[in-house]
Amino acid sequence: EFSNMKLTFGKNEKLKSRKAFDELFSDGKTFVSHPIRFVYKIKPKADYNIRVGVSVGKKKFKHAVDRNLLKRRAKEAYRLNKLLLEPNENYSVDLVMIYTSTKHQPFEKIEEAIKTLLPKLNEAIQTKKD
Repeated sequence: EFSNMKLTFGKNEKLKSRKAFDELFSDGKTFVSHPIRFVYKIKPKADYNIRVGVSVGKKKFKHAVDRNLLKRRAKEAYRLNKLLLEPNENYSVDLVMIYTSTKHQPFEKIEEAIKTLLPKLNEAIQTKKD
């Protein structure tokens, strides 16, 4: 039923600005499902529906290759399951997915966590009241 929606993760869906990240960390809300933590902020409608960033701690994974691998896994899991989120015409969402485990988790495990978290986030978006 979603065949017309492309499972892409394009530039316009990425959360890149330092300012947006800082804002999330200072006053974002969170959901956790091991090994992923969502930190999100629902904002008045901007020119996007949702922007997503991924963060893997340097303290836990010293090598960039490891961090990048985990970020790729998280991004891919998001890309494949992002249809669990329905856009809300009144709000935009900024989201950072933070990898919380100290070990490498297989893609399946990461995807499972993201599949648990997306519906929760969706509910928060859909039931948002000012």
